[in-house]
Amino acid sequence: MLPKNRVLTPGPTALLPEAQIAQAEAAMHHRTDAFIELFQTVRKGLQQLFKTERPVLTFASSGSGGLEACVANLIQEGDKVICVNAGKFGERWMKMNQAFGANVIEVKVEHGRGVPLAAVAAQLGMHPDVRAVFVQGSESSTGAVHPVQQIAQLVKPMSNCLMCVDAITWIGAHEVRTDEWNLDLVVCGSQKAMAMPPGLAFVSVSEKAEKMLGERKGNRRFYFDFARELKNQAKDQTAFTPAISLIAAAAASLKWILDAGVDSLTRNAFELASMSRAAVQAMGLELLSDSPSESVTAVRVPGGMDSGAVIKGLKNQFGAIIANGQDDLKGKIFRLAHLGYYDYIDTMGLIAALEVVLAEAGLKFESGAGLKAAQAEYMKLKA
Repeated sequence: MLPKNRVLTPGPTALLPEAQIAQAEAAMHHRTDAFIELFQTVRKGLQQLFKTERPVLTFASSGSGGLEACVANLIQEGDKVICVNAGKFGERWMKMNQAFGANVIEVKVEHGRGVPLAAVAAQLGMHPDVRAVFVQGSESSTGAVHPVQQIAQLVKPMSNCLMCVDAITWIGAHEVRTDEWNLDLVVCGSQKAMAMPPGLAFVSVSEKAEKMLGERKGNRRFYFDFARELKNQAKDQTAFTPAISLIAAAAASLKWILDAGVDSLTRNAFELASMSRAAVQAMGLELLSDSPSESVTAVRVPGGMDSGAVIKGLKNQFGAIIANGQDDLKGKIFRLAHLGYYDYIDTMGLIAALEVVLAEAGLKFESGAGLKAAQAEYMKLKA
């Protein structure tokens, strides 16, 4: 059988054709009216995606650049910060803070678990002088989601503390209300729910964060300078040369999202995640997370089985590319993506292929059990 390659990972995700075409056709100078009009469209679209009236800054970088920008602009050496570390990306934000000399208070969480609200509340109570709380909305390395809205309520009355959210695999898969939930810094990347290539980071900046930005003197930053970009991007320009073709792709992606509706995009991820969870459990497999994300489902493989073999089998036989675990979880889990440009047929096809690969690896289950469970879940959700 001839395989048709499909990227089914939590990032980069499958590409929206309209975004690919827009990127290929982009040919303009960035100091022209044509770019100003294009960038204005993107800026307004991002506000709708983030559900904010505040500016959403665009940088030419991966999402990690946006994460570092939050630290570089608002955290000074010796500042106390709380970092939720529940996986690869919580650990990354913690290391960024340490690199900038912050006094990091780590809230360590077992992989696959959502952070207990009480654990964050306890640290805030012990450290009333903390400058920021850093947390993932969705920790995609483990397929777990954190109670961001509730944590933000704890931070809200603290006038000198910011709520900083890595929303890279959270926006577009979960409901996110940046203004209503008092989220001060929210970071997203282009290669996730927006279904376009990597290369852009987006950061929303609250009024509270902008005020604190003016009080931060001597922070070491140059390219990732929020104050400079707030000034320039308010005029629909960037301080430095932007990734013009990616801005064009972002405009096409945002049109697709807004035409469908942001809530429809998140509903799509919810339905695909629910189908996938039902399918793998019907095949006798266990989820890693007890607080599962809608963006990605992390699945344990049985003892003695290597998830790398499952991933290799899917790629070699069916052209389906899914994600392994990372670091200590490598070989122990595989991850199925649901955010962005994926649909019912993508998910059902992947489940069918997964059944073949797992059966060949020796896992015992009724043939078609995963497909039957996924379809039943879909029918229940549609009803």
